[in-house]
Amino acid sequence: MQSYGHAFTLSQGGGYKNKQMNKILVIGAGRTSITLISYLVKKAEEQNWQITVADQSLKLAQEKAGKHLKTRAISFDVNSTEQRRKELSKADIVVSLLPPNLHIKFVEDCLEYKVHLLTASYVSPEMRKYHEGAIKSGVILLNEMGVDPGIDHMDAMRLITKIKDKGGKIFSLKSYGGGLITPESDTNPWGYKITWSPMNVVTAGMASARYVKEGKLKIVPYNRLFLDTELVEVPGVGKYESYPNRDSIKYRKIYHLHKISNVYRGSLRKIGFCDAWHALVKIGLTDNRYIIPESQRFTYEQWLSIYLTKRNGTTTKEAMLEFLDISPNSEVMKKLEWLGLLGDKKIRIKNATPAEILLDLLIQKWEFKKSDRDMVILQTEIEYKIKNKKEKIISSLVIKGEDYKHTAMARTVGLPLGIGVNLILNDKIKERGVIIPVHRDIYRPALKELAEFGIEPTEIVTKI
Repeated sequence: MQSYGHAFTLSQGGGYKNKQMNKILVIGAGRTSITLISYLVKKAEEQNWQITVADQSLKLAQEKAGKHLKTRAISFDVNSTEQRRKELSKADIVVSLLPPNLHIKFVEDCLEYKVHLLTASYVSPEMRKYHEGAIKSGVILLNEMGVDPGIDHMDAMRLITKIKDKGGKIFSLKSYGGGLITPESDTNPWGYKITWSPMNVVTAGMASARYVKEGKLKIVPYNRLFLDTELVEVPGVGKYESYPNRDSIKYRKIYHLHKISNVYRGSLRKIGFCDAWHALVKIGLTDNRYIIPESQRFTYEQWLSIYLTKRNGTTTKEAMLEFLDISPNSEVMKKLEWLGLLGDKKIRIKNATPAEILLDLLIQKWEFKKSDRDMVILQTEIEYKIKNKKEKIISSLVIKGEDYKHTAMARTVGLPLGIGVNLILNDKIKERGVIIPVHRDIYRPALKELAEFGIEPTEIVTKI
């Protein structure tokens, strides 16, 4: 099977169905859709597009679609094969803002009706299987067209190309990303609030991580993921900690850096977050594989005690301190107590998994309030040798949200997706199949347009 990072090119007039591409279906009208839809509406007026905003909630779809001549809103059930096929058959391009596991429901219909698909999610093994079929159908399945993944790929390719064009040889690439909050919105001990997909916050890292350091493979299982951290200095913002993000090794091939001795992708958090999250993982509270029967009958303290061994009448708190091997006054303990894990408040959901119980608690405690602003950070660090001199380039992007609705996350996810739609509808992308934005005909025009919206990294070059 062809690698999804290197799609075949389909020549024009290849015999596929030639439709006038001006009908766009956006599935999912959640928090990150506002900037995407705004971008598409503006382009629709210029290029005579028609936009359908579909969501399980008709009210939400109507709010995001607005009262424009070029938009319509519908209630949409992703599990209804009849409705899904009906709507996809009328579309030329689909943007899915649904959870990653639901994208795959559209793919076979997209291939049948010759409809292009865009997502901001990582390419899943299930999605990758459709690569050859998409090529045969002349369809683009463009994934990882958001912020992280997305803009990070595009900026990395820009830097790599620039260095190679100057004759440089790259030996280290590190990439960091984080959906965080601005310093003035940092009002809890964790320094974190939920500004993106809530369940993804809880289950992050469950697949473990791999990276290359000094030419050697490093594998970090989930139970040690949040212990394997490093400090990252972000110019103009300060220091954060990073934990490994998924499989970094495959990017040697994707970025055409096959022999690079250091490659690492990490997720950013406020310093101290990872130690406390590791405690939750160690106890078992992030597990999403089984259900706690009648979970609504337990208080959070009773639920926590299920995972701990009490000796000689010790309290749940004492048992937790012993299990985690931490002191009562430690920063980890302060964060756990602040969550209310030792409290007598009842769990709100019934027959839930540990991860679902924890998520429901975090939604309450890590609430992103109307007075808050979020912040997206991307940073790429590349070390290379050029003319017998070693240099390091740091490319940093820090974007802050305007307000509660117009978030940095919505902006940095929505704009790349919208730009991707524009490129496809104007026939600017020659690749077909399952692809990501590492191709020049995607990342060059996309980065240029993002810069027009103020999304442009700063660069620092130093000798090493």
